[in-house]
Amino acid sequence: MSTVDEINYWLKGTRGQVRIECIEIKHPSFTKNYRFTRNAMQGIRAKNEAGYWLDYEYLPIDIRASRSASDLEQGFTIGIGDVGAVMPKELDRLRSGQYPHIRPTVNYRVYLSDDLTKPSMSVLGLEITDNQPQKRGAVFACKAKELNKSATGIVYTLKHFPSLRGLL
Repeated sequence: MSTVDEINYWLKGTRGQVRIECIEIKHPSFTKNYRFTRNAMQGIRAKNEAGYWLDYEYLPIDIRASRSASDLEQGFTIGIGDVGAVMPKELDRLRSGQYPHIRPTVNYRVYLSDDLTKPSMSVLGLEITDNQPQKRGAVFACKAKELNKSATGIVYTLKHFPSLRGLL
């Protein structure tokens, strides 16, 4: 969701302001949380929503929104390159570890270059749903957790509920 800072960037931003996109990939079986930025070659140090300073290292990343913003599902397709031998080892650790049933989590944050003390926009808690290893890197899809998957099993038809006719 866009914040006031994000809206002001698009409407009143100065030439010197740059949006810095960052991702954080976490899982209990990983040796550490991985934080990457796509457009700050020297990396950055920025505060997250809880006020902790986090270090992001540069990595060639392609971040694309998965769907239009008109539906309420948030998701991204992220292509990361040049992860070397680190991520395959982490994925092996995930599969053979104590938590193979838990999906890795992605946090997406956008900072403005003139204020790294708070994200101007963030999408937190996305689950990695699809991973496609590439020769040099990986492409994965992540989306929000499906929280409302319950169903009653009742089919509402006019035959069973004739009072619904007035709503048609």
